[in-house]
Amino acid sequence: MSIRVSLLLLAMFVSGCATFPEELQVEDASQLVSYQDAASKAELVKGKTVRWGGAIAKIENKADSTVLEMVHYPLTGYGKPISGDESIGRYRITVNGFMDPMVYQIGRLMTFTAELNGLEKGLVGEHEYVFPSATALQHHLWKNIQRVNISSVSIWPYGFGYGHYSRGFHNRVIIRGSTNLHKKGSRPSGATTLPKPIKVKSQKK
Repeated sequence: MSIRVSLLLLAMFVSGCATFPEELQVEDASQLVSYQDAASKAELVKGKTVRWGGAIAKIENKADSTVLEMVHYPLTGYGKPISGDESIGRYRITVNGFMDPMVYQIGRLMTFTAELNGLEKGLVGEHEYVFPSATALQHHLWKNIQRVNISSVSIWPYGFGYGHYSRGFHNRVIIRGSTNLHKKGSRPSGATTLPKPIKVKSQKK
């Protein structure tokens, strides 16, 4: 019993001392800009540093760079995106050089430090969307233990003003994966009811 207790205490100590990967560490984390401020105060925070994570929703290779469209998720104490939480939006990150889509696949989890560029208009499907955009300083691709499968994204029809929210901003991200990604009792952001389970009738042979 004492051995089990010792192992448990050791695990708690190690998790308590968890730190960000070396490439994601910054000198002063208090100066990092949140996603909300980047979206609502774009001109005021342009050029400042962010440390954001999320799941890859789209990857596009340019001549000398790669643009990643990310579904934003909050980070754990050691920098990994918490993919089971609701997303508050999307953003675009430009990375210098080529990134192989077979490695940086849709659904893979990544964390970045990056410099903010401002807001950038684009589309999610056929829906007009305004993305906070940034240029990557460093990035970390997390091991493919669990890949988020983004099956559909529904964005409420609210727009941005120039550098601020012109109206209330809401979006809903519906996610399915190999494991239960939603916490019990939670619902996608913007949804008014909890998702209903799909009943599948067994076929008689």
